[in-house]
Amino acid sequence: MLISTFYFVLFYQEIVSVFSWGPIGHSLVARLAQSQLDSSTNNWIQNYIPRNLSGDLSAIASWPDIILYPMTNPLDYENWQWSLELHYINIPDWSCEYISSRDCLNNRCLEGALKNYSQRLIDNNYDYVQQQ
Repeated sequence: MLISTFYFVLFYQEIVSVFSWGPIGHSLVARLAQSQLDSSTNNWIQNYIPRNLSGDLSAIASWPDIILYPMTNPLDYENWQWSLELHYINIPDWSCEYISSRDCLNNRCLEGALKNYSQRLIDNNYDYVQQQ
């Protein structure tokens, strides 16, 4: 029994590490994405990245995760709980197909957030703060 418990814990730890990107995974994806931008798009994005980060998207890639939890945002994490479901898409177990109408109700998932915030960047009806 002890051996099977050990293997279960070991297997569970591997699953957790596979399904969670963490700061390094987010940073790598942001760096790869930024490297694929043409110069005019990259220059445009620079207007929305804090100047102290020297235009590096990888430096802010984990911000949505950092703001959500008391360990990384002890004073303000409760103000961001509304955004928790915007960080992922829940596809039913054993389903290999994403169906927006089923998996992202009312655009309250990662896809909906990407559409919303991408639109804000190009909509001149939003002020600078709302575009950031």
